[in-house]
Amino acid sequence: MDGPHFVCPTHTDAGHRLTLPAEAYASAGTFALERERIFKRNWNLFSWSERIPNPGDYVSGTMAGYGVFAIRGDDGVVRAFHNACRHRGAELVDAESGHCGKLLVCPYHSWGFDRAGRLANPRDFGGEVRFDPDAWGLFPVQAAEWRGLIFLKIEAGGESFADWLGPVDAMAADYPLDRQHYFMSKDRDVDVDWKTYGDNYLECYHCQTMHPGLCASMDIHQYRVDVYPEHKLFHLHAPAREGGLTRGLYFYRFPFLMLNLYDWGSSIATVEPLGPGRIRHVNWYFFTDVSPEKAEENRRSAEWSAQIVTEDIDIILGVQRNLAAGVYRQGPLSPKYEHGVLAFQDMVRDALADPPPAVQVAAYASSSGGPIAILIGDGD
Repeated sequence: MDGPHFVCPTHTDAGHRLTLPAEAYASAGTFALERERIFKRNWNLFSWSERIPNPGDYVSGTMAGYGVFAIRGDDGVVRAFHNACRHRGAELVDAESGHCGKLLVCPYHSWGFDRAGRLANPRDFGGEVRFDPDAWGLFPVQAAEWRGLIFLKIEAGGESFADWLGPVDAMAADYPLDRQHYFMSKDRDVDVDWKTYGDNYLECYHCQTMHPGLCASMDIHQYRVDVYPEHKLFHLHAPAREGGLTRGLYFYRFPFLMLNLYDWGSSIATVEPLGPGRIRHVNWYFFTDVSPEKAEENRRSAEWSAQIVTEDIDIILGVQRNLAAGVYRQGPLSPKYEHGVLAFQDMVRDALADPPPAVQVAAYASSSGGPIAILIGDGD
């Protein structure tokens, strides 16, 4: 981003690293480049498996500006497609979720596609044309299921989902995510850039000021951010205080997957970039026991988590306004508290560079050769 897109310093005179320039958070040109080089090329959280338990069940939505849907096939496999008929481009499904018969029939000219996306019935087309059912099948989107969650990737090829997820699978193994059930969601459209949200999420410099509930539950002085640059992964964790609500295990996988795992359940979150300086924040809450008897307790737990997000959004709305105002341009990043922000912003720079550089593991490696671990607080 610093080369052909923005001309700006990367260090202060004292040698401290500087943030991305403000225009990176409000530029339509930058957003268009991000859509091509970041959003389309990465796996994105899309839905959860319980929404489509049976063959023919589907769920639709948008991803990186594309209308898409995921459907469970007759073989039980989840596949995904662009929500566009191959005949004249009509949207095939208009409901957020539903069930189709053996064929998914276009509402425009009634072309039918099977549950694996192949063209099955180009209704009454005329002439002697014979369509190859695979060549004229629906435009595919890559899909994967992991522990009850559904992920999609727009661009073909690239990393498999297992490679993209990296060490998260093993690190989260003792949290029973796949045995938990959907309880509620809290989605909100917010006038902040996806990078503004990521910057905030990846440091706890602000926690003692902004999050009294979190500080009461966790030992913020022992809050650690481990950066795995080769996996574009951040592992955030802290021990619970005596009498606190929970211990927590937090993962942020670039560009914007947030897995927040607790003893009482899971808060699964992502953001959908809607444009420069605008996101949809999506947050689902899962619990092992979703019986009516547990509803009030589950709701309190979910609201406790949602309150932390609200506190973050309240402050970064003002940050985003100033990023767009034209006065503030860059600021220094604290080597003590904001190492995760630096790593995140370098991932943005690398993804938008042309050509993309090799991963700079050495920039974040600890003296022991493992992931960098940042200790938040002064230890008192």
